[in-house]
Amino acid sequence: MKKLLSLLLVGILTFSILAGCSSPDAGNKNSEKTEDSATENSSAEEKKQEEKVEEKEEQKEEKEDAENDKSDSGSDTIVFVEREIHSTYDPCIYPGSNHYVKNGAGELLFRIDVDGSIYPSLAKSGEQVDDHTWMIELRPEAKFWSGEEVTAEKVVGSLERSREKNTKATSTLEGLTFNPVEEFKFEVKTDKANDPVLLRLAHYELCILNPDLAYDSLETMDMTGMYKIVEFTPKEKIVLVRNEDYYGKKPKIKNVVHEEISDQETRSLSVLSGHADIAMQIPNESIPQLEAADNVKLYSIPAANTQTIYLNLNKPYLSDVKVRQALAWGLDREELILVGTEGKSFVTTNWLSSSPKYKDIRNAVYEKYDFDKASSLLDEAGYTLNSNNMREKDGEVLKIQLRTWGQDKALGEAIQSQWSKLGIDCEVIYGDYSLIETARENNEWDASIEAWSTYGEEHSMLATQYMPEGTGNHGGYNSPEVISMLDELLTASNEEEVMEIAKAISIKAAEDAPGIYICPRVETTAVNAKLKGFIEHFRNTENGINADMEFTD
Repeated sequence: MKKLLSLLLVGILTFSILAGCSSPDAGNKNSEKTEDSATENSSAEEKKQEEKVEEKEEQKEEKEDAENDKSDSGSDTIVFVEREIHSTYDPCIYPGSNHYVKNGAGELLFRIDVDGSIYPSLAKSGEQVDDHTWMIELRPEAKFWSGEEVTAEKVVGSLERSREKNTKATSTLEGLTFNPVEEFKFEVKTDKANDPVLLRLAHYELCILNPDLAYDSLETMDMTGMYKIVEFTPKEKIVLVRNEDYYGKKPKIKNVVHEEISDQETRSLSVLSGHADIAMQIPNESIPQLEAADNVKLYSIPAANTQTIYLNLNKPYLSDVKVRQALAWGLDREELILVGTEGKSFVTTNWLSSSPKYKDIRNAVYEKYDFDKASSLLDEAGYTLNSNNMREKDGEVLKIQLRTWGQDKALGEAIQSQWSKLGIDCEVIYGDYSLIETARENNEWDASIEAWSTYGEEHSMLATQYMPEGTGNHGGYNSPEVISMLDELLTASNEEEVMEIAKAISIKAAEDAPGIYICPRVETTAVNAKLKGFIEHFRNTENGINADMEFTD
């Protein structure tokens, strides 16, 4: 299969050689050029064109060498498969940055280690100057693919571009002001005292790019990563080659092919057949077959995110807190975990508790499955059982339309089964995430399943979920008590106080149930057994391509 990919890449990566030279400017009638100056200009132009030819020849030879390497053994190309890849060239259009960081094209200023600690990546260092000021120093040796320096002005421009265009980055950058102070150093001013700026800058949607380009075609993309993109078919394939001018540790493997395979079974078979070397978002039903295969190694990793059933509080039947609480008490989370994750996850009853930092409140609210309590709450809300054992109020049956996508088809069906036992008419609609977005825009939804990251700066994450204008507050939750606590969180003076307030917010929101919290989404990744160096990490962005990966016999 990789030899077939090689044949495709040969046609894609071949450049035409520029030839010929321009004559000196003869358009200005007032200009009189001597024979010597004309000859000098002509010689300079010829030299410039010769250099271009040489450069193109070198690029062509490098790519042909890479193709030969791939054709010989396949050991110089990683085929990396996901459920979806980016639909546009722009890293600032979600989820572009995330994909480009995973495939080695983009870089974050800071990264998160497996123990949760923060370390510099594209940045050289970050230091707190006072309660409201941080200084970020950049690596002077770093370059964009174009050869331009990664200056403070460029980085600040990149961050501001993300603030403007990336919906997932807006809350992360809220309250931060960036100012270049030296060529390779910029200042961060914070509204909040002792704001964890480095953690914010490690957000997966903040890869650094050259902000002066349009990012509307392959030719207008310019990032800093260890791999360069040489072909990009949105929603199909990204082809990358090693950046030989990369400032840091160069990857051992020369080429990456990043593919979208939306069909779950086909994605799993791509590893079994030897086509793919890394396949993410493996469905649970494929796990037994892959576990039995000698040529595949599986990694099942509970991520720091929370599988949440978001509820549309604009619907009259879901505006009643008792109905929402009944839906929460009426879910057997242990059973859902068995169905939805093959038993590889753990219960979280409130949003924040999937983060390793907040594991002590995982069972703080809905500590067990309680069918009787759920039934009682529905009775109190006026939804009683009719002759058909369906919950009915004022002649209308309680009907909930649950939208699912990705790997959550089986999970949605298990939720449907459990709510049906309560007498709720639950319909599951499975499809692309874009259908969920469209339904939300048109207010044509009742409930939908989604998982947002819970590892990061507490105020921005919780505000995203629970402030009325929060981009993750899909259902329109508006609690004066939670808003007040979020204001307190902004002025918390130390880490202990931050955690205390954050826990209180998460628990209060769970009690109000604008969403129902189940468990961390388990990311199962299948890897070619001969590919070494894959890193297990609780953050999905870190589970991609790294420089130490190599094929062994």
